[in-house]
Amino acid sequence: MKSNLKQVMRLVAVAFVASLTLTACGKGCTKRQAAKAESLKLIPVDSNVLIGINWKKTQASPLGPKLSEGIPPEAKALLQNIDSLVLGANVDSIMPTLSTGTPKEPKDVIGVVDGKVDKEAWLKEMKDRLAKNSASPQEEDYEGVKIYSDPTPKGISIAFLGEQTLFGMKESVKKAIDLSKGKGDSIEKNKAVMDIVKGLDKGKMLWAVALIPEGTIPAGAEGGAGNPMNALSSMKSLDLALDYNGNLLLDLGIFTATKESAQQMMTMANSYKTLFGGTLASKSPELGKILGGLSIDAKENKVVLTLKLDQATVEELAKKAKEGSPGMVPPSNPSEVVPPAASVSPETAPALP
Repeated sequence: MKSNLKQVMRLVAVAFVASLTLTACGKGCTKRQAAKAESLKLIPVDSNVLIGINWKKTQASPLGPKLSEGIPPEAKALLQNIDSLVLGANVDSIMPTLSTGTPKEPKDVIGVVDGKVDKEAWLKEMKDRLAKNSASPQEEDYEGVKIYSDPTPKGISIAFLGEQTLFGMKESVKKAIDLSKGKGDSIEKNKAVMDIVKGLDKGKMLWAVALIPEGTIPAGAEGGAGNPMNALSSMKSLDLALDYNGNLLLDLGIFTATKESAQQMMTMANSYKTLFGGTLASKSPELGKILGGLSIDAKENKVVLTLKLDQATVEELAKKAKEGSPGMVPPSNPSEVVPPAASVSPETAPALP
């Protein structure tokens, strides 16, 4: 049985893939940004991950029909007429644990959908899916709002608030309903998250913010200042903005504890790119194009990775990914990409973890 995390992230993944087709923001953008602001009022204050998606322009873009071919029919019915989606989550770790290799289950997951949602389509999808296991949705009235829940272990719940639809864990949906009635604090009271959100262009097709819980990345036990893990363990938060308007532009920001850590991380990343980029490109032209469009810089205590790809390259990469091209996957054996020892300068080679 799929977990809460897998079910919710399935919808987010669907939206993320289709988001690669966004066009520039035109009329109606201000209205959608206002809707996003209202959506944030329904996200609990202790959420440490936020993802926002402009869905309407994704579907209206020229490449939308092509990329949406991979979306399951039942998901298309749910996403057909929505404007935007904001997802909030409270997780102990946003990264796979060292012991299991999988992310921990979140404490809270809530999605807020803005737009003309086909309520009957949402409920039909839930009923049809549960009927395959001889089950049916459970209904509960909470604060005057009806919640429809998948009764299976860790099933998803849905509630409808006018032009907004809530989905996620049942208790998370209840928290959002409480927030809609002015009870409790929303994510807007979380200064650590909102300080990053305010610096993002939420007019982009996709934006995201994540706080990294302390201890998620273990500090380098050995190697002193030369150990890259010392810089990695200083990561405090991430932000991401993705846009597609003829060209793909992705900005990933990594906030560190100090300016020195950001500089060290930037140097380490650029060193790896220089050392291994040529070999990777020779084995995988697709990865070579990605590396060619990638720049890495540091500003104060933030490392900024910027990826720029033209439309032809994006379409080519999307086609390769759809076909499952082995060239899209880096070699599993690191030794396959390590240059001969004689070609590596001791001054430029970063310490390995």
